Amino acid sequence: MRLGAYVDVAYEALALDPGRSALTTLGIVIGVYAVIVLIGLGQGSQAYITAQVRGLGGGVVLVTPGNPKTQSALGGGTTSAQTLVLADAEALLAVPGLRFASPQARVQALLSVDKRTAGASVVGTSPDVQAVPGIAVGEGRFFSDAEWRSGARVIVLGDKLREDLFKGSLEPPLGAKVTFNGQRFRVVGVLVRSGGVGIGTSDGLAFIPSRAMQAVADTGDRLALIMLMATDEANLPAITQQARQILRQRHQIRPSQDDDFKFATQAEAMATIGQITGAFTVLLAGIAATSLLVGGIGIMNIMLVSVTERTREVGIRKAVGAPTRAILIQFLLEAATLTMAGGSLGIVLGIGTIYAVARLAGFPFVLSPLAIGGAFAFSALVGVGFGLYPAVAAAALDPVDALSYE
Repeated sequence: MRLGAYVDVAYEALALDPGRSALTTLGIVIGVYAVIVLIGLGQGSQAYITAQVRGLGGGVVLVTPGNPKTQSALGGGTTSAQTLVLADAEALLAVPGLRFASPQARVQALLSVDKRTAGASVVGTSPDVQAVPGIAVGEGRFFSDAEWRSGARVIVLGDKLREDLFKGSLEPPLGAKVTFNGQRFRVVGVLVRSGGVGIGTSDGLAFIPSRAMQAVADTGDRLALIMLMATDEANLPAITQQARQILRQRHQIRPSQDDDFKFATQAEAMATIGQITGAFTVLLAGIAATSLLVGGIGIMNIMLVSVTERTREVGIRKAVGAPTRAILIQFLLEAATLTMAGGSLGIVLGIGTIYAVARLAGFPFVLSPLAIGGAFAFSALVGVGFGLYPAVAAAALDPVDALSYE
């Protein structure tokens, strides 16, 4: 019997009960869909975050507070130490080859204009922060060095924050007074909308001089980080070493003691991002793959029911000379057909979901051929593997007992 004939017989058997066939494939559809979506979105978010970190440039190093043994390369360790202060950033300006040392303190606060309020992340920093991609003035200007040194009450708003505070207002944002922690700040600039989410957007941020933050907020002179930018990326190792010596001296750290701060370069941050998002993606894909196994069990159960219902059919086919191999191949093909149909539909739905979510969230659309091929191959393997037992059970039926089965 030709393979095409086996396929025709298997297709006709499945077409006799399309509802059952559709429900049988549902577990495979969901499993493949989950694997494709989770891997695709995980890789998309990894590409997005990596692009944001890469956008800082190779000549940037971040100095964060706390013991480096308790921190990641992203500066977000388990410590709550506050070991960096504004004077540290000013002292680092003496390092040769350094373009700037931008101090940054950050608090979450409510800003208000008249009766309108909006939540914002207020960043106390220096004018050098404008060198960071995604921070570009669209209206007005950024605060000046003189305003930064004097701690002037001036503020630069992200575009979304400007919209939240001044939507429907006849008053233009430039020159308006925004209240932060009971103090009034004059708006001198509005940033260009950067779009996106997470660390890559400045739309919901407000920037004020770090000395003004020191006077107004409860952060005092403590900093969340210091951003160093070298004039030449090749000088970054020497700059990092000199900056480390200055900070250790300022913090009176003995030679036997660990640093109470950490340097994070772009390469370290990207490596850490890759490890975290990669492990998270694998974990989610493993969880999703479990649903494929559940779908395979569903196929096995339905195929066993099908064998029971078609016992007399199997007996008749054996009585007229059908070999055991033909019965085995037919039931295996039925299981494989259900699995491949479910896998194909899951792939199509998964790709569509990844595209839609990527467009809405601002992530890059990342489609992994390996993930698609792997999910489809694994689903086929699950279908054939779980379909093997019912197929063997059908092929092993005795013709006489099968014909007399009620």
